[in-house]
Amino acid sequence: MPGELPADVRTSLLALLDRGADAARERDERTVEGVVDSVETLAHHEVSDDEIRMMLLHGCRRANETMIAEPLVTAEYLEAMARLIADE
Repeated sequence: MPGELPADVRTSLLALLDRGADAARERDERTVEGVVDSVETLAHHEVSDDEIRMMLLHGCRRANETMIAEPLVTAEYLEAMARLIADE
């Protein structure tokens, strides 16, 4: 399939998103920020499917917006993105 993610990109995204969700639950804002930055970079440069890229970028924006006030919501955003990638 043309929009399919390369295995190394999928693996990297899943590891990052898992790490970010754990960090959000621990209220580790710096780690979440780093994870979100890395996911955004991968989405921009390695995800060719426009729909998946836009969903990832939307999730990253929402994770950044909710981290301070609602870290558990941030964790849910990151986990939802991981499910999207795992199901792709």
